[in-house]
Amino acid sequence: MKTKALLFILIFTLYFSHLKAQVKDHAVYTEGKLTSYEKRKLRQSLSREDGMYLLAQAGLRRHLTTEGNNIYLPISGEMDGIIQAGLGYRINNVSFEAGMGFIWHNSEIAKPLGSSERALITRSNLNSIYIPLGLRYDVPINSRKSVRFGASASGNLIIHTTNKPSPDGSFPYYGSTSSEGVQIDFSVSEPAIKTFFKVGLHTEFQIFKSSFLIIQGSHMLSVPNDLRTISFAWQDGNQSGSFENQVSLEGWLFEVAYKLPLSILRVEK
Repeated sequence: MKTKALLFILIFTLYFSHLKAQVKDHAVYTEGKLTSYEKRKLRQSLSREDGMYLLAQAGLRRHLTTEGNNIYLPISGEMDGIIQAGLGYRINNVSFEAGMGFIWHNSEIAKPLGSSERALITRSNLNSIYIPLGLRYDVPINSRKSVRFGASASGNLIIHTTNKPSPDGSFPYYGSTSSEGVQIDFSVSEPAIKTFFKVGLHTEFQIFKSSFLIIQGSHMLSVPNDLRTISFAWQDGNQSGSFENQVSLEGWLFEVAYKLPLSILRVEK
């Protein structure tokens, strides 16, 4: 009887020691681990610190450099788009940005042919890939630093243009039912270096606890002013003439951007 009692006590002691060791091991494993709520708060705090971030933005530009209606949208005036993605780095209230973007410009202009009532419908575009180098300065306007307001500027170097004029291409640069029989020749010239600049104001809001939405309004100006010149020469019976279409990227721009700070990746899943 005593032997059975001793054996029972020994087994119970071993089982209790094993259970205690498991509890201790679990405590060691979970020590320093954050709850889901703590992780969310930490990501929110880290997102407001200095450091690198991803940026993706898109917008619409209203330009008044050419007369006429928009080719693609049922509106009066010219309106085209811009998209951009890149990396940025914040130091206190200053941010530096670089990346790559695409901007398109499409214009449709009616040109009268001499003293006749006929007109030549010309189209001038400048769809371009560019490299932006930008600078932002903004300050928090609340204690949590979840809303900021400031100014931004960028210089943008155009590295490639697409859809150059071609009378036989998929995007014709002249044509009208009232200009049939008119002989037309044209030439295209572009400066060797093409750039444009943006200057504006922006507001930054924190969303999803760890990222930001930026709303930005800017004015755009191309340098040199004419980034593409299309020279036309026409002849209609005993009448002839010539004219030019200049393409520039001047106008007002409205953009929306999404900003993702990379500092939030330091939080363990």
